[in-house]
Amino acid sequence: MKIAIEPVYDRYGGMYPYISGIKKFSAHKVKEVPSAFTRVFLNRNRWLKLRYKEFKSRAGLGAYDVVHSMSYPWFMNLGYISRSAGCKWVHTYHIIFFEEDYIGGLKPWQKEVNSAQTGLASKADVRISTSKWVHDYLLEEYSIETEIVMGGIDVELCQKANAERFVKKHGLSDFVLFVGSIREHKNPRLFMELASRMPGVNFVMIGPGLNEKKARESFSISLPQNLVLMDKIERTDVLDAMSACRVYVLTSKHEGFPQSVLEAMAIGKPVVISAYRGSEELVPSDEYGFLFKMDSIEELVDGTKEALESQSAGKNAQQRVIANYSWKKLIGRIDELYES
Repeated sequence: MKIAIEPVYDRYGGMYPYISGIKKFSAHKVKEVPSAFTRVFLNRNRWLKLRYKEFKSRAGLGAYDVVHSMSYPWFMNLGYISRSAGCKWVHTYHIIFFEEDYIGGLKPWQKEVNSAQTGLASKADVRISTSKWVHDYLLEEYSIETEIVMGGIDVELCQKANAERFVKKHGLSDFVLFVGSIREHKNPRLFMELASRMPGVNFVMIGPGLNEKKARESFSISLPQNLVLMDKIERTDVLDAMSACRVYVLTSKHEGFPQSVLEAMAIGKPVVISAYRGSEELVPSDEYGFLFKMDSIEELVDGTKEALESQSAGKNAQQRVIANYSWKKLIGRIDELYES
């Protein structure tokens, strides 16, 4: 079968390892549309990009057996249109945007994505949720039924992460790590406050917009001396950073099924996760990691201290992820849905 899958624009987003995993491990021919090569030209010309989307929205993707959408409304529309050309349409729900997560409410593009997810995407032939909480939320709030296929990771790629390579290249070691972005729902300010509360520990933040200038403009705070902001680095460097860190911390207000946490767990690191909806799916007990109440800096500090002292959480987390969230084990279910 030939599968046209939604393209990856953000290598730091959770959909990058999800889509990359399907492409790598599926038994079918999976291709991003438009291809990475084509996107280089489209991204240089706004007019050309708009014409491309308009053309595809009329012509569809009749050369493919399945169109697999994720988050972009135009690609969901492409899946819908392509059914008239004989394609089947699969849609994966990763996350819904919530008003309470953003000061000033949702932006127009976020409302557009929510509307497309709960409206147009509900018409897909097969609908997938990457977590139980997203499945339950869609069913309870919108009567949308989905198949649960947990987000997976490339375990072998994680196992190639090299701590010494990161230390040698960046001169950083023995630190607590955050990987995300400066975007509000990732709650980076809370991690910065954590660093200020633990001056005897090193902290590192990696991701788009995470530099001193933007941090000061966005949060109007003084950055602690024990915090290093690295902005964007190569994908392999991110995994190496996970291997070099002592603890991985996620401060997000909401996540569908955070791939970065799975990767850190697969590398054998203890994790500290905000108790958003569904976080217990990843960390069901202190045996595998530590949860803290949203925006509770005291619980975050306590959880980080526990993680730093833990002798077993990292190893237990690694075993749990390898046993349950490897793409090699999960891809069979995705392929079954393609074939159904």
